[in-house]
Amino acid sequence: MQNLYIKVGSITNAQRGQRLLRSKGYKSQIRKAENPSKSDGCGYELFVMASSDAPIDILESNGIEIRGVEKG
Repeated sequence: MQNLYIKVGSITNAQRGQRLLRSKGYKSQIRKAENPSKSDGCGYELFVMASSDAPIDILESNGIEIRGVEKG
């Protein structure tokens, strides 16, 4: 399992993404980034534990703009 921190530009996209991931069986948490850069928009991210990059693919294929991903 890996931790994915998927940066999205707004709380609205974070909420949409969370609902979408939940419908596909992934648990996620919405977090406010600690020091967002200007390119991060409002600075929200989805935290997901997953064994692959599938959550990223799910979000992108459903029109959620991803502004960056950190893996940990």
